[in-house]
Amino acid sequence: MLGGVGSTPPGPGLSAWFPPLAVEHAPWDPAAPSRTPEPVWRAALAVRPECPTLSWRSVLVVAPHPDDETLGLGATIAALNRRGASVRVLFLTDGEASHPASPGLRRRRVGEAAVALAALGLPADRVERLGWADGSLADDVKALGGSIATRAAGCDTVLSTWPGDGHPDHRAAGIAADDAASGLGAGLWWYPIWAWHHERIDGGLLRSAERVAVEPVDVAAKKRALGAYRSQLTDLLGPPIVPPGFLQHHLRPFEVVVPCP
Repeated sequence: MLGGVGSTPPGPGLSAWFPPLAVEHAPWDPAAPSRTPEPVWRAALAVRPECPTLSWRSVLVVAPHPDDETLGLGATIAALNRRGASVRVLFLTDGEASHPASPGLRRRRVGEAAVALAALGLPADRVERLGWADGSLADDVKALGGSIATRAAGCDTVLSTWPGDGHPDHRAAGIAADDAASGLGAGLWWYPIWAWHHERIDGGLLRSAERVAVEPVDVAAKKRALGAYRSQLTDLLGPPIVPPGFLQHHLRPFEVVVPCP
């Protein structure tokens, strides 16, 4: 999830297709209370439209770090698998910068991801790692988009992190995925992670958000998968990167995506 929280300059052409993101978010502390309480989010999201996912038959989920895919879309991945859609997950980094002083963290996080995705029903041969350095995705968004496009060939849908998420890797991944999906003619939806923490209820996220319907069995699979990410969700290696209070945003009876404009 975390590879050094900070800001990064807007990507190439960013302001042309997503003007609100031309202004960076102020620095924020993941351990601080969320700017918008979860009950407020849930009430507002309850009236948002439902995303028509039945047409998603071949899906590539782009995850900047191991755990992003499960936090944002774990129940959706489980639901798609359950109904027979072809789902693949592409990890852009191995998340090795979350605890820089912890030896063997890369290997640990790769192992956690394997256990988590197995809990979601995803076979190991549908997972790929690019191995970019954690925190480096904004260095060459064009090359990143090309790498994503190669893996997304033949997919009808690409899912990646929302560019307004507040993390430079999440931002770069969302922009690069847009470049890739546009070139392939695939549909692109973004999924928020940290945005639930720092966004206001009257911001752009809610205006575009769509709910993804999932069943209780899929939410249960997501909870099991989240349990695999002990390095991020517990104090195993230090203070948890994902604070317990933050998880409430990701344990709803639905998930949320944002259609690319």
